[in-house]
Amino acid sequence: MSEPSRRRSMETLAIRAATGVPLAAGVLLLILFVPLWVLGLLIAGVAGLGMYEYSRMVAPGPWGAPALAGVILAGLTALAGLAGGGAALAALMLGLAALGLITALTGFDLGTSWENATRRSWGLVYTGGLFACLLVLAGLPGGRVLLLFALFAVIAADVGAYFAGHMWGKHKLAPSISPGKTIEGVAGGALSSAVLGAVFAGLWLPDTSAGAGALLGALLALVSVGGDLLESALKRAAGVKDSGGILPGHGGVLDRVDGILIGGATFLLLRMLLWG
Repeated sequence: MSEPSRRRSMETLAIRAATGVPLAAGVLLLILFVPLWVLGLLIAGVAGLGMYEYSRMVAPGPWGAPALAGVILAGLTALAGLAGGGAALAALMLGLAALGLITALTGFDLGTSWENATRRSWGLVYTGGLFACLLVLAGLPGGRVLLLFALFAVIAADVGAYFAGHMWGKHKLAPSISPGKTIEGVAGGALSSAVLGAVFAGLWLPDTSAGAGALLGALLALVSVGGDLLESALKRAAGVKDSGGILPGHGGVLDRVDGILIGGATFLLLRMLLWG
């Protein structure tokens, strides 16, 4: 790496750290100490913001009733997670129907309206549905700790992948979607998450062995890469670099939570299937 490139990389890392460390500390405090309903309102607000970013990417143009409805429905779908997975699923299904109807009623061409409704419906699943999974996870017995496990596993994967990729990365993982990702980086992220998962389970998950924690951590690292690639594909199709600019050095909300959304939903499913 040339000296100018190395300098730019260090500057980018410094900006990311200056934003990410206080943000992570704030999220940790909120998860641990605020009432669940407050956490639900916060997650609903972030889901609405994520839907806003998504709508700006996939359906740019004048801001109308369907776009506004998508933001509101994403927040309400996520908030329904307070009442459990069944309520979140029902809210998502009703939200999809409502979003399709609103888009059809406010459009002049049904073919175009249906295409826009399909795009926004996917966004509602991606934001409202997946954010609801985080809230459902938090509402399980010991759910605050479970949510932290999922978050820390994905963060460890990001950090491990960043340094492993910069030090040893040679083989591109998906160059047409995310040219910066390497197989070596993914492996480093999975190893970091496995170590984190083993330590976390040994200390704070009495029903999970260290070995199982390591496997869960590595699995969440791998699926989080899929979430990252999915959001990268959305951005590439939309022709944008970041989903937004609210977080300096990180981009938008979706840029920061893409892996967390998929990882959290995966961990929720595994806990409900394997631990009851």
